[in-house]
Amino acid sequence: MNRTQQIGCILGFLCLSIGFWSPFTQIPPPMQQALGMALFALLFWTFEPVPVEYSSLFLLLLYPLTDTLSFQQSFGPFAGPTVWLIFAGMVLSLAISETGVGASIARYLQRYISTNPARIIIQLHSVGLLAAFLVPSGVVRILLLMPIGRSICASYKTDHRQQFNSLVLISLVSSTTFGGFGLLTGAVPNLVIAGQLEQMGYGTLYWSTWLVWMFPCVGLARCTLSALIIWYFFARNLGPLQRSSVDSTSAPFGTEQWKVIAILCLGICLWATDAVHLIPPTHIALLLVLLLLAPTWGALSLPQLRGLNFSFLFYIAALFSLGTALEQSGFNQYAMGYISTWIDFHGWSMPLRYWGLTILAVPLDFAMDIAAVAAVVTSPLIELAHAHGMATLPSAMSIALATSLVFLPYQAAPFMIAYSFREFPLSHLVLVQVILSTLSLIILYPLTIAYWNTMGLL
Repeated sequence: MNRTQQIGCILGFLCLSIGFWSPFTQIPPPMQQALGMALFALLFWTFEPVPVEYSSLFLLLLYPLTDTLSFQQSFGPFAGPTVWLIFAGMVLSLAISETGVGASIARYLQRYISTNPARIIIQLHSVGLLAAFLVPSGVVRILLLMPIGRSICASYKTDHRQQFNSLVLISLVSSTTFGGFGLLTGAVPNLVIAGQLEQMGYGTLYWSTWLVWMFPCVGLARCTLSALIIWYFFARNLGPLQRSSVDSTSAPFGTEQWKVIAILCLGICLWATDAVHLIPPTHIALLLVLLLLAPTWGALSLPQLRGLNFSFLFYIAALFSLGTALEQSGFNQYAMGYISTWIDFHGWSMPLRYWGLTILAVPLDFAMDIAAVAAVVTSPLIELAHAHGMATLPSAMSIALATSLVFLPYQAAPFMIAYSFREFPLSHLVLVQVILSTLSLIILYPLTIAYWNTMGLL
């Protein structure tokens, strides 16, 4: 445990102790207790003195032990759709890895990617964005794309190795992570918000609905902006590149690989048309899992599922239980009342109210993982929005705009996993993140809300 992790551990247990001590007379003790446990979890998830799975399971057990939640309420998220959607995404990612689809794609890309740096950036951003459609888990996309990116880096000769590695790898990381926020299944915070809406009784948020209202600006336009930023800092001074080698022995896709590709294409078609057939995204994802595991025909066997990180689902469940505990303690109503004392949307135009809702959630992005932010703020901010005459769907997506801003790597696991490969300087990654998130907040997000207004969503 390094010094930063030690500090996070100490602060986490300090918050937990203060919560149980409940020294603040103006705040009800149950609320202080729930806040103490929430801050403990957020600090442990941010600084990771122990893996997030351990601290998440501890939180799930602590709630019923302290009567903050019943056992059924604490572990209830395992019966919800979001956990199973993420599980299905993990199975799909396993299929891509185990059948060699990812490795085949890497060999294929090495043969056809350009030698022009600007074109390379465009091609890699297209690959990263396409991966967000195919693989629901952002963490797994990084695990699949980083080896592909490293192979691409090694296939070029250059005198600016560090700069070129950043160009290739950050293009993949930025496009698949930031662009993934434009898809309902592309990022965990999106799924958390959708799950919260369903728990609050507002019905299912469909994949196609998210695609129509979020993808044009949050997915496609932000990928374009990312490509321009990466070109400006890492490519504009690079001349034409020379390939060092091309794997001419690459074998074509085999039967098992084509099965996986066909199943993924079926999933995309069903997700894109869910507003027509009304099949929820989780049901579609689990259908794909059944097809992958079908006896004699499927591309995976049941024993292969042992390779999944099932314990990560404790983290997803803990996010929902954290939100339930804060709701039951009265924190959400308290927070909404407090915010209402110093902000009044009534004098603002309707589009500006939605951007203001995004601004309110942004500060929490620096305090915790963005998935945790989604779990904490969705319910109180939806209530605040209703109090100011704002509709549920655009309010939820305004909150999602805030939880898609990642200024620093610790705010989202995919960026930390990408940096763990140690193939590019941290300063290069932070530079792209800060500029892209800042420009998204002040330029792209107002344009997104203007698009909603023009198209009649507001």
